[in-house]
Amino acid sequence: MKLKLFARCAVACVLASTGLLRAQVPAFAPSKTPDRASAYYHFAMAHLYEQLAREYRSLDRLNKAIEEYKLAIQADPTSDFLSSELVDLYAEAGRLQDAVAEAESVLQRDPKNVQMRRVLGRIYRGYLAEPGQGRLNEDLLRRAIAQYEKIIELDPKDVESHLHLANLYRVNRDSVKAEQMLKKALELDPSSDEALTTLASLYSEIGDNAGAIEMLSRVSKKNPSSKVLAALGAAYSQSNQPEKAVEALEKAVQIDPSNIDARRLLAQSLLGADQYDKALIQYQTLVQNDPQDPRNYVSLSQIYRHRRAFEQARENLEKAKALAPADWIEVPYNEVILLETEGKTDQAIAVLEKLIQSTAKAGSADYTARERSNRAFFYEKLGMLERSQENFAAAEKSFRSMVETDPESAPRSSVQLVDLFRAAREFDRALSESEAAFKKYPKDRTVLLVRASLLGDAGKADKGAELIRSQLKNDPSDRDLLLTLAQVYEKGKMYAEAAAAIEKAKTYAQTKEQKRAVYFTFGSLLERQKLYDEAEKQFRLVLDIDPDSAETLNYLGYMLADRNVRLDEAHDLIKKALELDPDNGAYLDSLGWVYYRQNKLDRAEDMLRRALEKTSRDPTVHDHLGDVFFKQGKIRQALDEWQRSLREWEASSKAEINPEEIAKIRKKLDDVKVRLAKEQAGVRQPQ
Repeated sequence: MKLKLFARCAVACVLASTGLLRAQVPAFAPSKTPDRASAYYHFAMAHLYEQLAREYRSLDRLNKAIEEYKLAIQADPTSDFLSSELVDLYAEAGRLQDAVAEAESVLQRDPKNVQMRRVLGRIYRGYLAEPGQGRLNEDLLRRAIAQYEKIIELDPKDVESHLHLANLYRVNRDSVKAEQMLKKALELDPSSDEALTTLASLYSEIGDNAGAIEMLSRVSKKNPSSKVLAALGAAYSQSNQPEKAVEALEKAVQIDPSNIDARRLLAQSLLGADQYDKALIQYQTLVQNDPQDPRNYVSLSQIYRHRRAFEQARENLEKAKALAPADWIEVPYNEVILLETEGKTDQAIAVLEKLIQSTAKAGSADYTARERSNRAFFYEKLGMLERSQENFAAAEKSFRSMVETDPESAPRSSVQLVDLFRAAREFDRALSESEAAFKKYPKDRTVLLVRASLLGDAGKADKGAELIRSQLKNDPSDRDLLLTLAQVYEKGKMYAEAAAAIEKAKTYAQTKEQKRAVYFTFGSLLERQKLYDEAEKQFRLVLDIDPDSAETLNYLGYMLADRNVRLDEAHDLIKKALELDPDNGAYLDSLGWVYYRQNKLDRAEDMLRRALEKTSRDPTVHDHLGDVFFKQGKIRQALDEWQRSLREWEASSKAEINPEEIAKIRKKLDDVKVRLAKEQAGVRQPQ
């Protein structure tokens, strides 16, 4: 500080001796000849007091410094340099009104004084947040904007002021003007990293991730700093491009291993991309750097949970619990997910109900928006758990509680209710709920897609498809819509139209995840048409991308088992799917069917009984179990299961009903009834 002040005094001395301490000659003639020697003396004394005030934190010396500046200005009233120094000192002392008054007095004499406007603008920017309150001072924001608009008018090539004004517009939530200023700054200086990164930040704020990526990519090519690459990775992540996000963030961490924010983003991206081994390494490093951060332990718990290392998952959750604030909801919520993954649904429900009770407040007005959103999310999860247990009445109550808690969740609540009614085979209620939701939220994409799918279930695939087609824009945002459109067409057995929709979606699939979805949908479509070899090719493409795609492993395995071919391979595929998702009723049914084909009837019965515990209303599982019982010689039990299967088929939606399968079951029922009748008749016949 002493060297800095000495240097400033030395510069001032030179300026004074050369007559440059004052500004350019103003438009008016000064009333008296400036006394530069006196001005310099008081200027030097002002700086001395300023230095002492800082060293000793002395308000008295600070006031003396201000008085000396005033005397210096009296000696040389034409000096804008002295006025600028006084304005800065006023601002530093917290005397905002005096600073503004001094600056405005100069601007009254010389409205074109750009330097004083810059000083005043800088002061306004520094005081935007009201001391001790953190609130934005709207009046100072307007004044700051006005100053910088005038500065740019007077000096159109001032890049720095363009950047300041852009940021002020951002604070004022005027993204259009902010973008204009930043683009103008780039016209003036195309190499400005600050302009590029600020524009990227603006694009991220307004949801234009493509624009943010473009700006940050330009910066990273010139200046691949850890900070810029981390921002680029975040933009890729927000635009659902996990592979590119990971690539950028890995480079950011490689350049600067101490960049904790970049490492945390990398860890989150790896976890989100299901790259658990790599994510584990990053979170372990984060724990080493900050062993007191509970978030890292929660993430470690999630990784171990996905790897089904439940003991380690619980240990890390306990560590997080010991470090986290008592009201931090992440720990109990992750405990719910852990219990659910372990198959302990009853315990998961109990913990979640306790969480809902513990976060309850006296009245709805007492909740913040975030708290309302969280509680709606909790009720939604509770309803899903209850639905998985086929406790449909409780699930309906939970889903309706979402809206009571947070009206903003109403569209999601309706979607969940529709799925609930479908699962309960209450298709009229599902259609009614869907119709009401679509009328109320016609612009909600999920509501529309569920409505379209439900129309397909009801045998109105053409109407469902029409809804989806009305939303198509002929750009990459259509990809998911096209895949849903294909599924709706499939329900109506409009296979050519479904294939065309998938082919169109394929042209928009860029990432591995997007291609995986296209291949799986196409494989499913081909399988429904009994084009098994072609379907297998598509499923193999999925597994090339993601060898751990449980749904694909199961689908392919079941497709083989159902045709009674390559049963050992089918067994291995389905077994792997079950290792990834042990409590999935469909996968348990598939493995049971493999065992049936292999004539391992006891194992088959065990798997199918377990499947029915998860999905008691699936007609296929009842049919399979009936076949097992029949082969075991348990004829009456087989009869019961086939009758239940037939009832469930008849209760299914129009699109789900499979006349061929129903005919097979009726034939088996007729045959077994004849057999039982003959057996009974044989018992009554005299020997």
